[in-house]
Amino acid sequence: MFRPGISDSVKPKIIVAASGKGTNFKKIVEMINDGQLNVSLECLVVDRQCGALEIAKLFGIPSYVLSKPWYQNFEEIVDKIEPHLIVLAGFMKIIPENLVEKYFPRIINIHPSLLPAFPGKDAITQAYNYGVKVTGVTIHIVDKGIDTGPIIFQKSIDVDEAWSLEELEERIHRIEHEWYWKVIRDLLSIPFEIVGRKFRWLNEEGL
Repeated sequence: MFRPGISDSVKPKIIVAASGKGTNFKKIVEMINDGQLNVSLECLVVDRQCGALEIAKLFGIPSYVLSKPWYQNFEEIVDKIEPHLIVLAGFMKIIPENLVEKYFPRIINIHPSLLPAFPGKDAITQAYNYGVKVTGVTIHIVDKGIDTGPIIFQKSIDVDEAWSLEELEERIHRIEHEWYWKVIRDLLSIPFEIVGRKFRWLNEEGL
């Protein structure tokens, strides 16, 4: 069983890691600023110059561009901050096994397909080209595999045959932005357990 172990007087600390435009990162920041996500966003971590850095600058959030070897720098930052949750939001690096073991189950990821279908890169394109009738979003605990960790939450969407790839991408992103911050909120406030690879909330309040 896992419990957040956070007192009511202390805001849980999170780190967000990204590699791209940073739209999920931006939504998280907006929900914090709106008072709907009661966390302390300690910093943004990126592995390259990207749009997420501009968002961090806009909102005055500390940011780090990882130096090589990136995983060593990543570990140093995490160990210094000691966050309650590490949020991967389009972070295009595979977390090394030793770091997964060290921080499990505190690293979470959002993936734009209904896992185990279409893991890895370009999942939306994979699903679109495959001609799926239903796809969606998966939020999961990070384990040693690639998009194989215990599933916390999934949301599906029916695919309209008339949609372009860009239209499908836009709808997938809408789902991500609606639900990722809510899962973060619940993970930091509601007890849960992981048995084998199955995730389960320990009361009826979780998503």
